[in-house]
Amino acid sequence: MKLGIIQLRIEENVERNIQKVNDLTSNYNDTIFLLPELFTTGFNYDLIKMLDESHIKLLDSLNKNNIFMGSIVRKKDSSYYNSFFVKYKNGIYFIYDKTNLFPLMGEDKYFSPGNGYYTFEINNITAGCAICFDLRFCEIFFRLRKNGAKIVFLPAEWPKKRIEHLKILSKARAIENQYYFIVSNAVGNTWSENFGGNSMIIDPWGNVLKTAADREDIAIVDEIDFNLVDEVRNTIPMRC
Repeated sequence: MKLGIIQLRIEENVERNIQKVNDLTSNYNDTIFLLPELFTTGFNYDLIKMLDESHIKLLDSLNKNNIFMGSIVRKKDSSYYNSFFVKYKNGIYFIYDKTNLFPLMGEDKYFSPGNGYYTFEINNITAGCAICFDLRFCEIFFRLRKNGAKIVFLPAEWPKKRIEHLKILSKARAIENQYYFIVSNAVGNTWSENFGGNSMIIDPWGNVLKTAADREDIAIVDEIDFNLVDEVRNTIPMRC
């Protein structure tokens, strides 16, 4: 598995955010990329309220030579959800609606919560996902491990003033569950918040294989060795 993290400053223009992703990934093929939370809109609720279901179709314009994951606003019936998606060459699939909505960003006032945590298959590997504030709820990640996850993806918009929490908790989730943990965070000043970057690819020992610079950036690991998951779990057996 060739894996990348994309770190963006999210702008008030959906098409511009998608174009930035395509510009950053134009020289890559057959790579799985993780994008930040709500990468097309951020927490711009005035913009979000203007969107309809056709907003999802804009994901079709992402570079078709790669696979993309992240979260995006999804409107179902009359409610809005912060939804984790996987965009393959042949379509877009929604895996999970964020359950732990972040009150400090007003998320609980504008979004509806999801009702479950799910694994999915990518390149014949069982993966899990969560979104930003979920990181503080360790039971989610334990449940994903019990359901077979060997890698977990976390799109985020995590503020710079609490960036050490993101770094410490992400490493802890990798270590305590003995799987790869992938974080893509927004960066820079957007509306009323300064987001902290530090997107990371972490192995099951808690080693940071790649981290993004303190700006818009892309970081790649050319090969993820999933045999390491079994090696770590056999070396330090844990009852699950």
